[in-house]
Amino acid sequence: MNRFKNLVWIIVMVILVAVAAYVGYRLAFRALIFPNVSIAGIGVGGMDKVTAFKLTEQYFSTNPNKVILRINGKDIDNLDSIKVDRDFTWAVEQAYNVGRNGNLLTQVSEQIKTIISSREIALPTSYDADDLKGYVDQLASDNDKLPVWPKLVNKNGVVSVVSGSDGVEVDKETLINKIAIVWGIPDTQTIDVPVTTVVTKENTVLTEQAIAALTKWGDKKLKLKAGDFETTLSADEMVGLFGLSKTVIDEDEFNTLLARIQQQVETDPKDAVFVFENNKVKQFKPEVVGEKIDLPSFEAELGEALLAVDKDELEIPVISTQPKIKTGEVNNLGIKELIGEGKSAFAHSIPGRVFNVNLAASRINGALVAPGEEFSFNNTVGDISKASGYQSAYIISGGRTVLGDGGGVCQVSTTVFRAALNAGLPITERKAHAYRVGYYEEDSKPGIDATVYNPTADLKFLNDTGNYILVQTSVDTENLTMKVDIYGTKDGRTASISEPKISNQTPPPATLYVDDPTLPVGQLKQTDFAAWGADVSFNYKVTKDGQTLFEKTFYSDYQPWQAVYLRGTKI
Repeated sequence: MNRFKNLVWIIVMVILVAVAAYVGYRLAFRALIFPNVSIAGIGVGGMDKVTAFKLTEQYFSTNPNKVILRINGKDIDNLDSIKVDRDFTWAVEQAYNVGRNGNLLTQVSEQIKTIISSREIALPTSYDADDLKGYVDQLASDNDKLPVWPKLVNKNGVVSVVSGSDGVEVDKETLINKIAIVWGIPDTQTIDVPVTTVVTKENTVLTEQAIAALTKWGDKKLKLKAGDFETTLSADEMVGLFGLSKTVIDEDEFNTLLARIQQQVETDPKDAVFVFENNKVKQFKPEVVGEKIDLPSFEAELGEALLAVDKDELEIPVISTQPKIKTGEVNNLGIKELIGEGKSAFAHSIPGRVFNVNLAASRINGALVAPGEEFSFNNTVGDISKASGYQSAYIISGGRTVLGDGGGVCQVSTTVFRAALNAGLPITERKAHAYRVGYYEEDSKPGIDATVYNPTADLKFLNDTGNYILVQTSVDTENLTMKVDIYGTKDGRTASISEPKISNQTPPPATLYVDDPTLPVGQLKQTDFAAWGADVSFNYKVTKDGQTLFEKTFYSDYQPWQAVYLRGTKI
């Protein structure tokens, strides 16, 4: 009995000592990182967070990271052109939390594991993914060896095989991942660029059946048809279409064939187009059902036709693509009446700006917004560049007013903004101009403008009316005014905007004169016009049946704008 009591006391004492030791251990490291923890290979165990941060940051400063890529027996070390940021704060916080996560049992378990085997915290890095992808793409372009696929040749009716040669490709995804990892490690790091071999050895079965089929085809041709379109494949063209390594049809030659016929076979679906006149929707162009080549079916059927040699004509399989709006559905859209309008004036605009306003308005005109859909000005107007028809006019760029493609498009976005406000629609995205632009205050109080610049600035609103809405634009290029009408179904809502509040007005900086050697001496050319800076706000409130649906305050922080003149120095 005494032995049992003694054993119990011993066990109790051992437990008490272990608990006391553990409590002492926790108290000793209450503000410190537990032992055997490191960040990017730098030991930080036993340090407080401030010391650990300073050590890791200093280590990277004194042992800067340099990445060397090794490929084809040569070293490349010009990755320094990509800026890399390292999050030491996050890594130190993670190191401190080792052994402190979860419940008590989890913490004890983690602390024991750390003592037995050290714990490594990776240092997170941030960088421009597009820059790294572009770098790796260029590296691959410089070092990839394109495969030469085996092919058939038909000489005097005798079909034979010309063997190919294997290619080599940089494994770009793996390389990007490796670079991202070693950027979080100090000192010089060498990466052997991962490459994969593209095997081109011909497949015996595919090769034998291709030779047999081509021999049977002889000089016959295969006709391809789709609707009114038709073309023929000669014997020489069919030779290249046979795949000898992986598939019945050679992918490259199939894509070449598609490039030749796709544009003539395929059509895009087009919605029924209509306008709203005299309280009626007037149709003037029916919908067009689109057609796309069913690529998997076409490839499979083409392969079967080439191998079977039992018919000389193949119908290209197509898939019909339906338009969103059909003629028969026009009267079901709920477009019954005018629900909002916006106006603006742009007197004194240069010809290029007038042209761009008219062009952008035409590309917004007729836009349909489905119930619950968010309207995006950028998505609706499309590309704004010289390539899409826009002329050069003044835009705001880099803190200056300069000539650029599409100047004047913001006249249209501003007018759409005013129409959406008048219609009582929720504005989900809007950005004010950098400074007070005179065009937008010709017939409006300040602050009711909306700039657009893809992809950083967009104008968006939500159609929450329960019916389709139709956006229509009209531009008077003689009087330099424009109008945006939004049609739909009124649901009893009323919109109101308060008088804009103007505060913190600041005068424009002194006029800046910039010497321009392209202008004659004494000639001045104004490129920027002075504007007072100001904070402008107005309240937007939409009510229905005496209840507020939503309310929002729009803020505009206009910078003071400096008048700039180019001063001629040319003699």
